[in-house]
Amino acid sequence: MPPTPADVPVVGAGARRAVLWSLLLLTAMLLVPMLGPTWGLSALVLAPAGAAAMITALVLLRGIPLAGVRVMLWIGIGLAALSFLYGLGLVVLHDQVQELASCQSRAITHTAQQQCLDDYEQGYTDLLERWGLTVPGQPAP
Repeated sequence: MPPTPADVPVVGAGARRAVLWSLLLLTAMLLVPMLGPTWGLSALVLAPAGAAAMITALVLLRGIPLAGVRVMLWIGIGLAALSFLYGLGLVVLHDQVQELASCQSRAITHTAQQQCLDDYEQGYTDLLERWGLTVPGQPAP
């Protein structure tokens, strides 16, 4: 027997609003890395806000059979965590990233662009070595 309209739970306005905000913030989080390092620091604000909206939506959707939306929200929480780590990485490597961006804007030839990338790699490797860390796949000094 098919379910009658009275048997299907109704999604409240608060849950709809939380899902809408979750989608908007998720879209913004996915667009931020494409905008470059200047806008990348906004991930430090967008990621926690997006995760909070998604958790709120999950709580408000409790008991409502919308498995696809729940899966999307859980994936969004994972992407928010990665976005937050991206923002933290930009904070830690701020000087090196800014130097790379300014060098790339001046580089005309492919050789100059490669030199910018080599300088960037050397800069962040030196920074990590100061903290006693190495990049996997590189021989220890």
